[in-house]
Amino acid sequence: MPVLRVVTFNTLFGGHTDSGFGPADRWDGQMAFLRSLKPDILALQECNFWEVLGRQRLHRAVRQLGMARGFLAEANVTTAGHRFHSAILLSSRVAVDAEDADRARYHHVMGWANLRLAGVELELRNLHLDPSDPRNRAREVGPLKFLAGPGRKSLIVGDMNSIGLGFPEPDWTRLPPHLLDCHLRPPGHGPEQIADREAVELLARAGFVDAAARFGQETVPTAAFGVDDVPRRQDLILASPALAPTLVDYRVYKEAVDGGLSDHAAVVADFDLTV
Repeated sequence: MPVLRVVTFNTLFGGHTDSGFGPADRWDGQMAFLRSLKPDILALQECNFWEVLGRQRLHRAVRQLGMARGFLAEANVTTAGHRFHSAILLSSRVAVDAEDADRARYHHVMGWANLRLAGVELELRNLHLDPSDPRNRAREVGPLKFLAGPGRKSLIVGDMNSIGLGFPEPDWTRLPPHLLDCHLRPPGHGPEQIADREAVELLARAGFVDAAARFGQETVPTAAFGVDDVPRRQDLILASPALAPTLVDYRVYKEAVDGGLSDHAAVVADFDLTV
């Protein structure tokens, strides 16, 4: 059985300007970049306006990327009127047993799919956690611990908006005060100016394995490269204990950032399911 490739990528408003409402200035570049990665499972975040006109942008992406099918998880409306949808796109090698989305617990949405590849059952969760409330991020991941149960081969991927374990503490003095609460522990919950990583800590305690850590890449940032931000690793691929032994490679592809296609890198993990 060939290696299964999993990719997660935050598209920055779905490849369009003006929060996704404007021209598709970054679309073609994103499609070429993602095609080059040859994903079997592609988890996308910030697919703004992909629901309009019969989900036209979703189906266009499936076609242009040479994928077999795609599923859109439609997000809640934020206080600023955005809807940060997410999407799961699959190659022809991956069969689908079930798929849906959960908005009730999530600030944005969680897309999920139960998949099958050559007889191997795989449970996938595509996350885009709350960007502004660390305590809510911890609540959002609460039910996912059961996916780490004995024998369950599961993947949690996406933009966690929480720094991965093992990444050095950023210099938070670079951020303006009004953004600090999005990232730091609440007052009275430990040392000041320390990142709140409770969401990823909970998943690690449940047994999930961070693919970056398996390959010594915990310190490689994936997002927040802007002048007024602090680079950090928040785009994660987490494997359950039953799936983690099949990990054979992990890489961060920053070409999308360097080329102005997104403010996030693409994160890629390969799994040899014959192991």
